[in-house]
Amino acid sequence: MHQIVDIVTLAEQVGVWKMWASRGRVTYDFNEHFAAELYRSSSDKIPGSIFRHLPHINPLVVLPDPWPISGGLVRGFYVYGVRKVENGLLQKVFTDDNWDYLGLLFVVDLLDDETGEVLSQTHVEAMLPTSRDRFTLKDAVQFSTVEEVDPRVQGKVSEICTELLRPAMSMLLYLCCDNRDMAEPPVAQPSVHRRAKVKRDRAPFFVEVGWRLGPKLHALRRQAGRVQDGESIPSGVEQAPHQRSGHFKRVLFGPKRSQETTKFIAPYWVRLDLLPDGEDPITTVVAVEEQRHDPLRRRGLKTIVRRTSARGPQP
Repeated sequence: MHQIVDIVTLAEQVGVWKMWASRGRVTYDFNEHFAAELYRSSSDKIPGSIFRHLPHINPLVVLPDPWPISGGLVRGFYVYGVRKVENGLLQKVFTDDNWDYLGLLFVVDLLDDETGEVLSQTHVEAMLPTSRDRFTLKDAVQFSTVEEVDPRVQGKVSEICTELLRPAMSMLLYLCCDNRDMAEPPVAQPSVHRRAKVKRDRAPFFVEVGWRLGPKLHALRRQAGRVQDGESIPSGVEQAPHQRSGHFKRVLFGPKRSQETTKFIAPYWVRLDLLPDGEDPITTVVAVEEQRHDPLRRRGLKTIVRRTSARGPQP
């Protein structure tokens, strides 16, 4: 029975990879400094509907620097939909179809406790309760572990699941924000000649995330330093210009503030009076070009739907 369960689990994980491969192999390439900002970002109650705004179908998020968890390193994670079917069973589906939950398949390197060397690689699944109106990180952890965990190891499993989901949810929230810093590479134009067959093993379609904002935040943080001498503080030390951690904010708009969206509030600066003359504090996300779409429709790009009202188009 255990062998059958292992085979079914492996088949499901291969299915997640095949869904990613068949819908364009979209891969999010996060800037390392901006990924670190998101790792430190915080959020409270998250609207479940926000994850419907993922810009691509079933993407793969690759971490520039793997984040540590108990006994391993997380290399990245696949994103897919999960739909409830008959008899309480769950089915993995594309995120452009009808789905009830958002599934995450983490790629984890297992480390030797003593030497820190990589022993093997495994995959860990988790789900976000996106059908709820709002949920927290604690709700997501309970949702992912409530039915499958032996009570004797519940605490340890919940701890690992928290280590996995906390930064992953921040990254996914940022990808769903309407002020995200994202740029796609140029795409091939349709040919007038007979279209060649698409290769099954074609290269991933990398989408840059945070490459305009991340390096600037990092450079200015290094230049500003951490502390400076001062007379206004009893200890004789005052804080240097520094950034407070980024976070996510719910924004209401439209007639009678009846519509809602989520924005990422970039790390903002305090003690700007101590910045060197002429330095730009970089307090807001820079404007980026509107997302380009693949004219051949081979890359799993979602259609951007703009809401309209009596006041005109809404973002």
